[in-house]
Amino acid sequence: MIKELQHRPVEMRDLEQICQFPQNAEELFFMFPKAESPFTLNQLETAVGNRFDSTVVLRDGEVVGFANFYEIKENHYCSIGNVIVNPKFRNQGIGEFLIKTMESIGIEKYKVSEMHLSCFNANTNGILLYSKLGYKPYAVEKWIDKENKPIALIELKRKV
Repeated sequence: MIKELQHRPVEMRDLEQICQFPQNAEELFFMFPKAESPFTLNQLETAVGNRFDSTVVLRDGEVVGFANFYEIKENHYCSIGNVIVNPKFRNQGIGEFLIKTMESIGIEKYKVSEMHLSCFNANTNGILLYSKLGYKPYAVEKWIDKENKPIALIELKRKV
């Protein structure tokens, strides 16, 4: 499976499709906590414009994953955000390929030795993926979700 995956920088023509990836308000919150449901092209365009190295994963030419960096400290770390996989292609190794791709970009372009990412405690699939890839929690931050309830944002990192 991994051999048939490719990646490239996001293109404007990809954004409409990526907007369809979150299947409900909770998934959108996990991907992009500041976004409002329904997720719009304008919201995604703004995020891409304010972030770094927005990247898509392709399978047979179809966009199947998306992520970017929301913080970069050259020669130290990059923080990965807006991570999402096309729902038709989940549980097929795409999330792992996407995170490893972002790690490679961070190492090659920014000479980092560490990668950071955050995951809400209710995002079990995300926590399990990041743990499998060697990410370890180092902080927990209290957030308020869209239903005005407290939720824990678990900050994770790993040496690369």
